[in-house]
Amino acid sequence: MADSAVRQFDAREAAMLDELDAMGVSRVMLQVAHAIGFENFMAMWRILDAAHETWTDNESGLQLRMQRLAAYKRYQRNRFIEAMAAMGMSQPEISRAVQRDLGEKVSDRHIWRLMAPGRGKFQE
Repeated sequence: MADSAVRQFDAREAAMLDELDAMGVSRVMLQVAHAIGFENFMAMWRILDAAHETWTDNESGLQLRMQRLAAYKRYQRNRFIEAMAAMGMSQPEISRAVQRDLGEKVSDRHIWRLMAPGRGKFQE
């Protein structure tokens, strides 16, 4: 399994991961199993299998909808901006901090929207 973070598994876990491959688990799910380990993968699978909303129409498989990682990163960036606004930083200071700390260029308008009174998650 090609993976940027190569993990070493004991013989039992390697055999269990090989079983997942042999039964036809998808490539991406095998990558997840290798990344988090067999026991964590099985815990995830049990949770997903118990959630009826993940079942396909014919109940033969699971269908998972998950936001892209970029959505989480945008969420975190926006909380960072709101926290700086709550500390009283100006829009230019926030813009520089986002560029310096996150390597992102965010529009002045977007920062102003997040700085609006009552908008931020950190407002009291």
